[in-house]
Amino acid sequence: MVRFPWGIKQAECRGRGEPAVRGPRWPGALFAAGCVLAAAIPAGALDNSDHWVTRPESGVITVIGVAGRQRKLDDAIADALADAARKVSLYYGVYGEVSVVLKSGSNYLDYYADTDYSLVIRQDADAYLGSLVYNKETDVFEKNGAVYVRARYSGVSSVPEYKSELQNGAPSWVREYQAEIPGFMAGIGASKNKGSLQRTLRASYENAIVSLLPRLATKMEGSVIDNQGRGGEGGKLTQNVSVSYGVLSNVMILETWFDKRTGIVWTLLAAKPVAINE
Repeated sequence: MVRFPWGIKQAECRGRGEPAVRGPRWPGALFAAGCVLAAAIPAGALDNSDHWVTRPESGVITVIGVAGRQRKLDDAIADALADAARKVSLYYGVYGEVSVVLKSGSNYLDYYADTDYSLVIRQDADAYLGSLVYNKETDVFEKNGAVYVRARYSGVSSVPEYKSELQNGAPSWVREYQAEIPGFMAGIGASKNKGSLQRTLRASYENAIVSLLPRLATKMEGSVIDNQGRGGEGGKLTQNVSVSYGVLSNVMILETWFDKRTGIVWTLLAAKPVAINE
């Protein structure tokens, strides 16, 4: 286990893995692969509600905060802005750790796979609330029981340049695997419905962050333990644990796509690795 490099934990989230939608075929893993894109879609476009393009431009990040509808619109906007601020805070650093546990034995019922992850954001999201810029008339949307706020944050120093295109109704990065956006790592995450749109979107972009961790550092551990077997037979059980970890900065959500056919929400993001001392 690696000690958190910044000392005090400002914000932490934990999750359990979902079966992989694509990427390395590790049972129980939530990893997906990164990619680079092809031809252009206008940045900040929300006219197609199934595909959000929030590509940063000229030192400005565009983020979309989401909240459930409330009795007072201003309360929902405040919650959506807090969600947007959390996405901005990712730019300044996030430490991630993911473990994959595989167990197997002589009986076919002895097979077991599980994934668990933890993300720690370096900066408190509240620090960026006052720096978010939006227009209540043009950047606030209500649809399907949710409130969306498109906000902008200025002052970032490094943003990716890439192009995007749709292929058969889906972004090209959902269909094709490529490892890099020039100058950045690129991660893809996906999530099924988590009960609310805000939780589903968060799981999707967190999975995109987690997808990059095996490319930073990985430790492997193996052991053999006595086991009665789920089938009632004695024997040995082999357990393999893979722990991937690292620090990412310049994390920016570039695109979000809602697959109506499957209900899965996909996220593409860019990030840069940060060296840490173990």
